[in-house]
Amino acid sequence: MSNIIRIGGRSSLLSKIQVHQVCQKLSLLFPNYQFETIFKQTSGDKDLNTPLWQMPGAGIFTKELGEDLTNRKIDIVIHSWKDLDLRERNSTTIVPVLPREDAHDLLLFKRNQWVKTPEKIRILTSSPRREFFIKEFVKNYFPTPINSVPVSVESVRGNIQTRLKKYLLDEVSAIIIAKAAIDRILQFEDSNEILPELKDTKQFIREVFERSHFMVLPFSNFPNAPAQGALAAEIRKEDTNLETMLRSLTDKETEFVVKKEREILSEFGGGCHQKIGVSVKIRSYGNVIFLRGQSEDGKNISSKEIQNGADFKFASDEVWPPNAKMAARQRERLAYSIPEGMDVFVSRGYAFPLDLSVNPTHQILWTAGMSTWKDLANRGFWVNGTCDGLGETEMVSVETIINRKPNFIKLTHLDSDTKSSNYKTLPTYYVSAPEIPIPFDISKIKAAYWRSGSEFEIVTKRFPELLNVIHFVGPGSTYNRLKQTLGQKSHNNLYVTLSFESWIEKHIKNI
Repeated sequence: MSNIIRIGGRSSLLSKIQVHQVCQKLSLLFPNYQFETIFKQTSGDKDLNTPLWQMPGAGIFTKELGEDLTNRKIDIVIHSWKDLDLRERNSTTIVPVLPREDAHDLLLFKRNQWVKTPEKIRILTSSPRREFFIKEFVKNYFPTPINSVPVSVESVRGNIQTRLKKYLLDEVSAIIIAKAAIDRILQFEDSNEILPELKDTKQFIREVFERSHFMVLPFSNFPNAPAQGALAAEIRKEDTNLETMLRSLTDKETEFVVKKEREILSEFGGGCHQKIGVSVKIRSYGNVIFLRGQSEDGKNISSKEIQNGADFKFASDEVWPPNAKMAARQRERLAYSIPEGMDVFVSRGYAFPLDLSVNPTHQILWTAGMSTWKDLANRGFWVNGTCDGLGETEMVSVETIINRKPNFIKLTHLDSDTKSSNYKTLPTYYVSAPEIPIPFDISKIKAAYWRSGSEFEIVTKRFPELLNVIHFVGPGSTYNRLKQTLGQKSHNNLYVTLSFESWIEKHIKNI
């Protein structure tokens, strides 16, 4: 193998950054080699008018580079992994490289459109998947009154700069793009000035964000394109030494989740014309999988699950709360004030009173889950993102796009577990002890669902027999609190479900 290794990629700024990121890592690990970069326009880059899903053939962003690889004009091609089709390759090998960037989609909405409430919301996107999701999302999760405005979705093509310019200059309201693309461009440090267009592009992106509100679109409602945000290197099959070098850049978690997402997509055919999103997350309590979309035969697909081996089934008189009817709790608002200049994290809708003012220009508004997002949106608030019901450790990093470090304060109830929270907490309401809805036989109870750590402690103090049942909780602080309280017992009798409703659906018989 020659000491000069030629690494190729597409000619867009983003692709060049991705190639240089790989080159930088390889240069550090293998200083005896010289890495040269080669960039080329592909058929997908040249035709900027035809929607991607209408372009003939597969691999419109990868085919020409693949041909140069097999013809030995280059030695490695760096791809956005989502651009690679699902077919088996006979003469080349695909090697995952570098950790995955954030796979969320990002929606930008012009501030002046928010102020005047447009007659129609025109949204630009390059993806049938995004188009399929966005109309329903606007109705449910955009703030009143713009959530009732008619929506039209229009195709946009080109690199990130081209698409953002069209968004900024045309009479459109919004655009949806991959957050990973923005993060990569803004985070790349070009100390050697190898990319002369980078500085102006960064400045332009900052200008776009200054004139826009943003939403980090949630995986539960807006699962990503399989492999979005991940990179893969393609090499000739016989170049085993190169494979060994590139394997030193492989992130094992990225490789696992991307292969799982692509495997799930392959069950429905695959391809850029698909209206299907798949998000896979590895967590300590199990693998979380969000799947949504529409198959080629028009069948709607929607599932949210945690794969953790909890396959139990219980009768309705064998669980707490009795008959799987949520125990009522009374709430009472507390007097408080939010310190000036704080970003706001809302644990549930009730924690966010009607008379509170949040300025979306200067503050970030984040929610614990989607029901809270919907509640706040119906009350006219612009929500920037959510932890998707998976706990506050799922907070998405927005430092790059807002150009500062967020300073969150968490609005929650008085007995919330402040020690395990990542943020300063502010109690905004009081919650009473659970009210037992119907009589029950404690000796029959085999499983319990807990909404909070405080509920668990109150009820098990009254009924200590419940400490020995199988426990189910949502992800996040409640899981962490029970895991700590139960200690060694948690390894065998503590499981996570995405919601109380999903617990009933999966684990309770005849409800």
